[in-house]
Amino acid sequence: MKFTFYLLLCLFSLSLGAQKEAATTGMTFVEKPFADLIAQAKAENKVIFVDAYTTWCGPCKMMAAKVFPLEAVGAVYNERFINAKFDMEKGEGPELARRYNVAAYPTYLFIDGNGDLVHKGLGYIPQDAFLALADAAVGPQSLGALNKRYDAGERGSEFVLAYAETLNAVYENERAATVISNYLDGLKDWSDPATIGLIIANPGKPGDKGLTYLLENADAAIAMVGPGKYAMTLQRSLVTQYMEDAGARVLPPKEKMEAYYTRYAAAQKDRLMLHYAMFHAQQSQNMEAYVPAAIAYLGTYGSTDYVELNTAAWNVYESSDDPNQLKMALSWAQESVALNANYANLDTLAWLYSKMGNKEKAQETARKAIEMAKADGTDYSDTEKILKL
Repeated sequence: MKFTFYLLLCLFSLSLGAQKEAATTGMTFVEKPFADLIAQAKAENKVIFVDAYTTWCGPCKMMAAKVFPLEAVGAVYNERFINAKFDMEKGEGPELARRYNVAAYPTYLFIDGNGDLVHKGLGYIPQDAFLALADAAVGPQSLGALNKRYDAGERGSEFVLAYAETLNAVYENERAATVISNYLDGLKDWSDPATIGLIIANPGKPGDKGLTYLLENADAAIAMVGPGKYAMTLQRSLVTQYMEDAGARVLPPKEKMEAYYTRYAAAQKDRLMLHYAMFHAQQSQNMEAYVPAAIAYLGTYGSTDYVELNTAAWNVYESSDDPNQLKMALSWAQESVALNANYANLDTLAWLYSKMGNKEKAQETARKAIEMAKADGTDYSDTEKILKL
């Protein structure tokens, strides 16, 4: 089974039903122009909460249906904030998206009576975490408070690291890049884990000092984050920049990226080419190419990323009947479970055992997967089919 990432940012279109208004016991949203909201916030000395959504965003609809109507949520948000919703693709939405750097949906904006952003949140957020977001928005660690501390000249390493992490988490990428670049300029040694983690989170573009450091210090970076995340970090920067430079809207062919890697990432070209072959095949849904590419990459560089291992194992399960390939996939699923056992990778392992004819192990593993699914409320109806084989 493939992993579902419950941050659920609307980077992909989901269809989960019509957006619902919150019930009267939940959050109350006012409908008025943004300028009037600012005036009200200033007059009442309150903060505006803006649900920045789109009509096609599944997690936006989930928040409207499952979280906004909750009584506990309404009690906090109605008391503390002036709540409003704006479709980011209609009316004032596009301008608000530009002004407040809305890059994914849903985004939650907390804005004061001066029109300044004081805090920000992203994605589908369950009740307790959503209430914690309300606390953070008016607390000393809010984005606005951290911005003011930085602008006032605070530069202690502990503060800057926490500040940059917050900026990255809410997609304030340009400011994060500036903060990180200035911080690195003041350091002589970049090898400590905290600094490497900072660079991994925001490596910059080809030629930038952060990405260059990662390319030249692969062993240190891999020791901290593992080969899978290291490769994806490099790919994210290099492929994104290539597509921007070329004006491309689809992933470039391997031949184009090979020349780009030679120019900007020669030290890691071989690793990146193998990884890109796997990544490109998966994104193109070309499983005939994916299976040998995954075997080549993972067989050469391995992985300590349980998500990556599970994804590869599941893709092979779905697309191959070759005994040797299934045996390889089984080993990846077993490694994934050893790293972090959860419903998704136990489900994958169970189906692989079943496909390879080991009914006893398949059903034993399926029962473990089902127990985990019951604990966190995940649907396990497909896994139950193994018990009936």
